[in-house]
Amino acid sequence: MIASLALCAAALLAGCSHVRKLEPSNWHAHWPWHHAPPAPEPPVVELMVDAAAGASAPELAQAWDRNTLRVSLERLAGNGELTLHPVQGHGWPIRLEFAVQPGSFQQLELRGDQRVILVVPATGGVAVLPVPQGLYSSSTRELTLRYGSAAP
Repeated sequence: MIASLALCAAALLAGCSHVRKLEPSNWHAHWPWHHAPPAPEPPVVELMVDAAAGASAPELAQAWDRNTLRVSLERLAGNGELTLHPVQGHGWPIRLEFAVQPGSFQQLELRGDQRVILVVPATGGVAVLPVPQGLYSSSTRELTLRYGSAAP
């Protein structure tokens, strides 16, 4: 009886020697149903950016989130105007959204087939502003973005 208990204890200790850390915060990584989070989507260039006359066009990070193209406007602040158009040989994405840094500007005006004004939150983390359907179509040549303070 004692020999079998000693044998079980030795087997348990041998099994524990293969565990890297015995910290409870890492236990979840060793469960069979644990899956690592998916890697972020790689950056792409689907839309070309042109700035107003006399200004250099900023680089706007672009990445796919399923069938939605997310364009990062997090580096923009103050007032300005940009023009977006598809890369040669590409069309407009099915869905489009903009990631903005709250407080960097008050609103984002979009002009395509229609005109839409999106309000940027004043505080908080990065906000994602989806572009409403109908703002652009496959025949739209360009989208004009005006960012800055709200009209008085």
